Amino acid sequence: ARLRSGITVVKHGRSRWCKSRLRILHVHPDGKSLSWRPAAGEPTSSKRPPRLNLSSCIEVRHAWSSDSLCTQYTGTALLRSKCEASNAHKSFSLIFPKRTVDITAKTADQCKVLMEGFSALCFRLQVANLSTMKKNEEEEKQSIPTSTATESS
Repeated sequence: ARLRSGITVVKHGRSRWCKSRLRILHVHPDGKSLSWRPAAGEPTSSKRPPRLNLSSCIEVRHAWSSDSLCTQYTGTALLRSKCEASNAHKSFSLIFPKRTVDITAKTADQCKVLMEGFSALCFRLQVANLSTMKKNEEEEKQSIPTSTATESS
């Protein structure tokens, strides 16, 4: 519920020239999409922030958790390069198929709450998608005739 109105965090930019900035993360009214906007006093961008479908989030990973792509490292490549070691305890990433959203919360407690919330929300959306897909498959099976009419010549 808190994510609908927005939570201020530090979002680490993907480009090496892009600084980490205060952003307000928010879930859209549909409850399925994540976006962000600049916090008060932060520079704005001419680009519209992406609207990420949370049901496609593969993983919510703490900065201290093992990187599945490089097991000798923790977090994500972006967190390793942008997040100061002193902030790792309150940092995490949302991992999507083609990108990550790397975040440092204000406190370790906020980080824990956000990680648990995103994990639960993403899981719930994925389960809902699976049940919708299964329901659609069953409806398609029922609409296909079981026997075909034979033509007489």
